[in-house]
Amino acid sequence: MKVSRTEDIQVTGEMLFSKDKDTILQCISAGELPEILHRGDVELEVMKRREQGSSLYLDKETGEVVSYAEMKAQGGLEKAPVEVRREPPLHPYFERDIEKDIVICPMGQTLFYAGPGHPNGKKDPCIRRYHRLSACLKCPNKCTLHKRRIVSFKEGETRKEEAFYEKARENRIVRKTSRRFKVITLSEEESSWDEWVILRFYPNQQHLRKRNTVVEHPYGTVKRWHGAGYLLTKGKQKAAAEMGLSFLAYNFRRVVNLLGVNGLMEMILT
Repeated sequence: MKVSRTEDIQVTGEMLFSKDKDTILQCISAGELPEILHRGDVELEVMKRREQGSSLYLDKETGEVVSYAEMKAQGGLEKAPVEVRREPPLHPYFERDIEKDIVICPMGQTLFYAGPGHPNGKKDPCIRRYHRLSACLKCPNKCTLHKRRIVSFKEGETRKEEAFYEKARENRIVRKTSRRFKVITLSEEESSWDEWVILRFYPNQQHLRKRNTVVEHPYGTVKRWHGAGYLLTKGKQKAAAEMGLSFLAYNFRRVVNLLGVNGLMEMILT
C-alpha cells in the first residue's frame, strides 16, 4: 500500500487506538502506524523523493534556465524509433551470483560490482550496480545503444529479465530526438520533495513454514517417481508447464492404481 503523506493531519493518541477504517487511513497518511497494525508482519516506511516536474534544465542554444514544463513544450522529451538489429541472446536475462558478487549478462559476459545505487540522488547500499566497459565495447550484440550497460540489483535479487532484444526485433527501440537541454542538479534545499508512506505486509512466517512442509512432500514424491532430479527447462513459464505435465502424469497414475484401467475407461466414456 502506497499513499501520499499528509502533514497537516494531527494524530492523537485516541486516533492511534481507533479501529475505524477512515481513522486508520488518516494515521497511515500522516506517517503513523495505528496500534491495531503493530504486528510482526506489518511495516511502515516514509519515503522521500523529488517532486516530479520540479527539475530545472539548461537550454544549450540560448543559455537560459527553463522548467520541466517549458523543456517538455519545446520538444525536449520527443523520441523517435531507431532501427536496431540484434541477434537472439544466449539467455534473455542478467543473472547474479551473490557469493562471487558478479553478474552474467545475456551474452555470457561477466560484469563486476561498481558501487551502490543512487535512487532519487541518494545512496542506497541495498542496491548494487554492475557493469564492465571493456566487455560492452567489444560486444557485437550488446543490449544497449550506449557505450556500456549498467544493471542494478536489489538485496536478494538474483535475476533480471532483459527485453531489449525483443524490442529490437519488434522495432520498439526509441531514442531522444533532441540533445538541446541538460538537467541542472539541485541541492536538497533547492529541490521540491514529495513524501510517500509505504505500508508493507509480510505473510505470517509460521504459516509459510507449515505450508512448505505440506507442499514439499508431494513435490519431492512426484520428482522421485519420474526420476526427475532436476528440471529440463529454464524460465518460470516453461518450468511451470513441465511441472504441470509431471503432476498430470502423477494424477493419472494414481487414478489407475485406485480405479484400475477398466474403471478409468468407464469414467471417460460415460
